[in-house]
Amino acid sequence: MSLAATRFVAGALALCLCVQFATAVRAEGADSGWRIGVGAMLGGISLDSHLDDYRWDVTPTLQTGAQATVYHGRFATGARLWLAHTTQAIGIPGQTQAPRVNLTGLEWIGQGRMVSYRGVEVWGTVHGGRLFLAYDPDEMTFDPGAGAPITVAFDSISEWDYGFGIEIRGDLTAQLALALQAEHTSFSLDTAHRNGDEIVEARERFDQWSLRVQAAWLWNLD
Repeated sequence: MSLAATRFVAGALALCLCVQFATAVRAEGADSGWRIGVGAMLGGISLDSHLDDYRWDVTPTLQTGAQATVYHGRFATGARLWLAHTTQAIGIPGQTQAPRVNLTGLEWIGQGRMVSYRGVEVWGTVHGGRLFLAYDPDEMTFDPGAGAPITVAFDSISEWDYGFGIEIRGDLTAQLALALQAEHTSFSLDTAHRNGDEIVEARERFDQWSLRVQAAWLWNLD
């Protein structure tokens, strides 16, 4: 398990202990009204260390995004868009260029409030949607020194993703809320690697971990 994954698990366990401590306190203010929240997200994302086997840079990187959520009592649903990027080396001997890999997530989210204590709420979250990978540049040409130039094309990729997480949230004012979000996401990719003289193709599952802060503006719909 990578250091980022270890820290994510440790943080999740700490949050679970907080929830366990507060379970004796019933959720406060579980009104039946409708509210909508629109917010911006900023944080970090850590990719699966196994992607390093395919020459991805798995160093934690910046994640930004936006989220719109509709709240009704103890439940909420919505959608979000997030962006991040990394690089992937091409593996041609003598070539050090690495195209940028732009990651874009478009996801549905569902939330349930587990507990509310002294103005701080703990929400469980599930999410799922599409993960888009696009390369920049999407084609590179190299001179091997002997023979014709080599052109490598990088096709865009679209895959399903899904995951779960936890959110600690508090209303700063009647119109502004601040939240800390910790999430785990899984997705699959078609892969190929050399095993001796053979090229082995497979479909593998990868994981990523996110830790973000969200500021959301709130409006009552009633």
